[in-house]
Amino acid sequence: MKRISLTLIILAFAAAAFAQGNYYDAVINLTGQQLYTALHSLISTNTYSSYSGAKEFLFQELDNTNGYVTCIYTGQSYYVGYNYTGSNNPNTEHTYAQSWFSSSESSRKKADLHHLFPSNSVVNSSRSNYPIFTVANHASANVYYNDTPWQSYRGQSATGYTVFEPADESKGDIARALLYFNTRYYDTLTQQNVNMIPDLVAWNTMDPPDATEIARNSAIHGFLGNRNPFVDHPEFVNRIWGPVASEDPAAPAMPLLVLDRVYPNPFRESVKISLSCKDPATVTATVYNMRGQKVRAWQESLPRGSSELQWDGRDGAGEALTPGVYLIRLSSQECSLTARVLLY
Repeated sequence: MKRISLTLIILAFAAAAFAQGNYYDAVINLTGQQLYTALHSLISTNTYSSYSGAKEFLFQELDNTNGYVTCIYTGQSYYVGYNYTGSNNPNTEHTYAQSWFSSSESSRKKADLHHLFPSNSVVNSSRSNYPIFTVANHASANVYYNDTPWQSYRGQSATGYTVFEPADESKGDIARALLYFNTRYYDTLTQQNVNMIPDLVAWNTMDPPDATEIARNSAIHGFLGNRNPFVDHPEFVNRIWGPVASEDPAAPAMPLLVLDRVYPNPFRESVKISLSCKDPATVTATVYNMRGQKVRAWQESLPRGSSELQWDGRDGAGEALTPGVYLIRLSSQECSLTARVLLY
């Protein structure tokens, strides 16, 4: 999660809400396999297949801020001149490696900006096509780099496979890009004996979408014609894959909880979360700040049917929290879901 101004956050929320319109009306109350399948249909509208055109948009408009682009893995900034399209350093990273592509729609996959990012060319090459996953021991891993703003790692997973772990600052962005790719194209997220989904689900919670990622999603929507639903609704991740993630989205049990509405959002004094329970449940509500730190937690006993929780924007000691984006995670023994809120 990058550091951004409150004004930019508010503007991004407003712009994204306008851009979405009724985009998710048909899927907003679905869960599990039904949601996964419905999202696939919803976002399978992109037909753009020009890789050169995608790279030009990536470097000249999408990720260009006053002539500079930022490496997704190291946080390094690069000045790129007029008409630069990633021919040297930085170049273009396909977070879903091209060698993983199934045969169908390969040109669209290659040009799909939802999973393309500027990258330091050496780091891009070092990442190669290794699975995106947690490196068990950073001390014995290759680090990219100690002297850059962010650090990514290539090393061994806990089970001994070579993997690539992106920097904490970009974990959520990359997780949502990969989960999008799987949902859009049905290409597998198990590569080289590593099922990436459990870590991607966790990173989605740890590093929620910020204003830059939200605005990026809307810009890509304008260019490609589809959105990444996990940027707009990060709670969809747990609705599909649940707290125990598997390759098959139908594998988790149908969630006990369904998020119905979060309002008002943004909020100043309190925010209400309306949800539906399949059965009576004890739900733990945990609030995280933008750094992934837990700032408050409490439990609620909810009946079957519709319920409402409320948070007053204060921490566990009753102190008012600073304005910004917060993540409210609601979990029971059977499932969990997440709401992203803005306190101003």
